[in-house]
Amino acid sequence: MLEIQQTSIRDQVALKLRHEIFTGQLAIGEQIRQETIATRYQVSRMPIREAFFMLEAEGFISILPNKRVLVLGMSKKTLTDHFDTRILIETEITLQASRKCTDYKTMQNILGQSESLDESIDRHRYSRLNDEFHREIWRLADNAALQSTCAYLWRGITSLTLLYFSEAMQRSIDDHKKLLEAMNARDEIKIIELVSEHIISSRDAIIEHFDKLYNGISL
Repeated sequence: MLEIQQTSIRDQVALKLRHEIFTGQLAIGEQIRQETIATRYQVSRMPIREAFFMLEAEGFISILPNKRVLVLGMSKKTLTDHFDTRILIETEITLQASRKCTDYKTMQNILGQSESLDESIDRHRYSRLNDEFHREIWRLADNAALQSTCAYLWRGITSLTLLYFSEAMQRSIDDHKKLLEAMNARDEIKIIELVSEHIISSRDAIIEHFDKLYNGISL
């Protein structure tokens, strides 16, 4: 089972459900109930209900009468909309961080820790460092509205990306190095280019995964 610590039981349940949908353990069209998931994860029904609401908003499931849930999987449109929105929001928050920041020591420290990891065994640890790197950018931007929007988007599809694609970790580290250099140089054209490329690579990997998993099914 996926081992990532989140800030609440609701978030842990939502992540586990995304994982089961992402890997095909919960199939398109399958119906599940709060009681079933509560028993499986040994938690109360309240965080299950809250997690269901999150996943319905993200497009993974549909909540039916009588507390049943229909697994939708994902459509290419939902995935594309998600990553297109990330490009818009994260480009702006990174530009704002670059304009305001004069000290990138925290980002440099996170990058240094990342480069010392072994890609074959440390992807879960890197996933946490990746999260810290981006949250530091959000903090430096000092824009609460953009920060909360980024955090919301990262709880969904984005939270799975680094855990399932063997090439994603090194590519992500390389992207971070280039982005930090561009932010230091206040090269806004390069920042826009790098943020877009970074997010598009994640989008394409996930779309390819779902095409294979669902044999081209589009909901």
